[in-house]
Amino acid sequence: MKASSLPPAPAEEDTLLVKTYVLHVILLDVLERDIRTMGTLDLKLPDVYIRGLSEVQHKAIGRLTSIRKDMRTRGIRVYEENRSGKGIEALYLCRGYQRRFFMLWSYVKAETAIELSGYLGISLILKDGK
Repeated sequence: MKASSLPPAPAEEDTLLVKTYVLHVILLDVLERDIRTMGTLDLKLPDVYIRGLSEVQHKAIGRLTSIRKDMRTRGIRVYEENRSGKGIEALYLCRGYQRRFFMLWSYVKAETAIELSGYLGISLILKDGK
């Protein structure tokens, strides 16, 4: 087989797409849990909070759909996700190449917070720089 007939090797953009996919799956898990929790708390206006989180959830689902479409176009398929005490691992195929992607939970939490703050339109940086 000639080298030119091989599919292109996975690129940094492919890994970034897998990372974004995994983070959105986790973000949706977090939102679902938080929406359920909101319904059990003694809040004055729980419906408002639930509606706000549900809107974020719908936006994140739309983005995840777009990510999945991009993954199909690029020949990427996540075939296994493993969550452990240390972090999350995604095993995926990229144009026939097997790859592994791993993130520590501390990194996942920080990146998920950044994604969520973007959906909420808020900054995680306080005005005094803290």
